[in-house]
Amino acid sequence: MSQKTMLFFRRFKRFSGGHLKVRDYFSHAGHSPHVSSRIFVTPDSLPDHPWAKEPRQIAAYDPEQADILFLAGLDWAALDAYPGIENHKTIINLIQHVHHADPANPRHGFLGRRAIRICVSADVETAILATGRCNGPTHVIPAGIDFTGLPTSVERNTHVFIAGLKNKQLANQLGRRLEALGIPADVVTDHVPRDAFLARMASAAIAVTLPKRVEGFYLPALEAMALGCAVICPDCIGNRSFCIDRDTCLMPDHDVRQLVRAVQTLRRNPALLNRLTRKGRKMAEQHDISREREAFLTLLGQLCNGSAP
Repeated sequence: MSQKTMLFFRRFKRFSGGHLKVRDYFSHAGHSPHVSSRIFVTPDSLPDHPWAKEPRQIAAYDPEQADILFLAGLDWAALDAYPGIENHKTIINLIQHVHHADPANPRHGFLGRRAIRICVSADVETAILATGRCNGPTHVIPAGIDFTGLPTSVERNTHVFIAGLKNKQLANQLGRRLEALGIPADVVTDHVPRDAFLARMASAAIAVTLPKRVEGFYLPALEAMALGCAVICPDCIGNRSFCIDRDTCLMPDHDVRQLVRAVQTLRRNPALLNRLTRKGRKMAEQHDISREREAFLTLLGQLCNGSAP
């Protein structure tokens, strides 16, 4: 059986975890014996995008020349010049956020387009199915993390790491409150190179990860668990499968006073800190990226031999 051609599309205007997950899926596709994958990155993208040195990058986007199209986020707009293309091409649509279910979000309108949808969490699938608008089957493949890309020999310190890219105001408030209490805090509210971000996170015994109130998955909390931090993370819907209050982490509200109390609780209770660290690491191991890859490759195999639902 000959390989099918698979085409990815990306417009990279700023760094986001969503881009990294599309990069993961592009990498996964490269391990499939059933497809030959290519990616088109728009000319107006920033030059430091994740595919800048990728030899499988192509200069022009022509979806009619591919058998399978991989889309995420707002990538559907790239098909505006090809109305109805989903009726004769296979489209895989990666759904990374529950806001696809929000009628006010432009992504909501794409649910009516025919596609095979991969949801990064069961909460995302529940949200989009509840709209009654999904045209095509859905599959849940929990987002995975690449353990080989995590730092392994970072000295652990007593400060608190605060991942605040998604909630800068709250992160800065928390950092100031902790410093006033004599608790050193490393606050990250702007993009830094990924290796540096992970190294700074890994050096802390406690990591406070601050998502928006609604997320599709929220990988930083899981990465902190994988790095052996005791995690504090408020609920954001998409993190409920791995953030379990007082089991794998503490889950105060999005409130600076509650967050401060959570930090103080862990600093005063080494037994709880150690238990959350141990169980959080065990939870993270269930999300090794090899499981994500295996599930996606199985789906691709089914698509290419005509047995996928």
